[in-house]
Amino acid sequence: MTDLAFHALAAKVRAAQRPADLAFLICNETHAIAPYRQAALVGFFGARRTRLVAHSGLADVESDSPYALWLAAVADHLKPRLDELPAVARVLALSPGMLPPALAASWADWLPDQVWVLPMADPEGRSRAALFLAREAPWPTEFDAKAPEFLLLQAAAMYGHAWWALTGRRRSLGTMLRELWARKPLRWALALLPLALLVPVREYALLQAEVISTRSQVIASPRDGVIRRMTVPPNTPVEADQTIAELDDTTLDNRLAVARAALSTARLELHQASQRAIESQSAKAELSLAEGKLREREVEVNALQREVAQLQIKAPAKGVFVYSDPDDWAGRPVQTGERVGLLADPAALGVQAWAPVSEAVNLAPGAPMTLFLRVAPLDPVSAQLDYAGYQAIEAPNGVASYQLRGHLSEPSSVARIGLRGTARVSGEWTVLGYLLFRRPFAAAREWCGC
Repeated sequence: MTDLAFHALAAKVRAAQRPADLAFLICNETHAIAPYRQAALVGFFGARRTRLVAHSGLADVESDSPYALWLAAVADHLKPRLDELPAVARVLALSPGMLPPALAASWADWLPDQVWVLPMADPEGRSRAALFLAREAPWPTEFDAKAPEFLLLQAAAMYGHAWWALTGRRRSLGTMLRELWARKPLRWALALLPLALLVPVREYALLQAEVISTRSQVIASPRDGVIRRMTVPPNTPVEADQTIAELDDTTLDNRLAVARAALSTARLELHQASQRAIESQSAKAELSLAEGKLREREVEVNALQREVAQLQIKAPAKGVFVYSDPDDWAGRPVQTGERVGLLADPAALGVQAWAPVSEAVNLAPGAPMTLFLRVAPLDPVSAQLDYAGYQAIEAPNGVASYQLRGHLSEPSSVARIGLRGTARVSGEWTVLGYLLFRRPFAAAREWCGC
């Protein structure tokens, strides 16, 4: 009957899915194998974390009660002795004489005279928990294979493995290192690691980049005014002398109309003064004044006509007109010389990149660059660095960076002005170890100042 009880208990242990369920099972169902008055399970969870996890007859336990604290202190004192028990009979017959006087003084308050302590060990033999079984009847001093107490030793071994499976996944660093070292591929990898760190490689930095034109000129406003409209969309090819933007002409048109009316009046007055000068010698003085007034009106009209001509901003040459959204420009006031856009030559393409201060690995002219466009990541574009700015400026992403410019080494069918991507700027030759640990070394030096 006892063997059947043991097998039934083993089935329940295998079905336990949580440490709390297993602890309750250990303290209450073990009574089916051998009788006892009380059972307590104390778990070892690291230094100074020993605590009572379950007790017979209780659904929940308070680990900070006086009884729980005293039992945890007893288990802490016994743990070294439990780890040294032989594997054949892992049981400790506990008596007050085995405890320090401070703990032995409270024995009569919490436990009867006869107490067995069964260590619950993991596969490496270390005690992960201790099961206290207490009763008034003496425990046997010799183990008989037919005695029910002998099954307690087998149950404790089964409990230890189940408890380790549910709670003991955190292994020590030494154990993990030993398991890793037991693997031959890892040993070979560690042996070859110093050689791998000496493999020659080139430094590189991955930077935000954009395709630009290396031959471009700024289109600026020729006079003060307000942008009425942009006549061509952004990034549009334009011809020479083509109107690309218009300024508001309301005020100048009114002034020109008034000036032209005044010019017509001046011409009429000159004609009348000429007729009067034929009939009277005294009218010749009025003729000179009328001629001067006519010339003044003509100069005023010509000046206004030149200003009206400046209301149309024209392309000085053939190229691509690059600017922002047309809606952002409509109605915007501009001053003389203010930049409106950029006229770029689409046949001369280059790369503009921004290198953060921490990524300035190689800014020397002639450094190779490889541009990976977002629209064509499988078609890299080869380029070469022409120059890098000496002063850090704010990049479009808000990071203080050096501005880099380069030209394409060979024509590309996928590159066009305005496309963005990632540029790989290659630096000097170095070893793999320096490339991997350059940033950690730099961060450590900034932190410690040495």
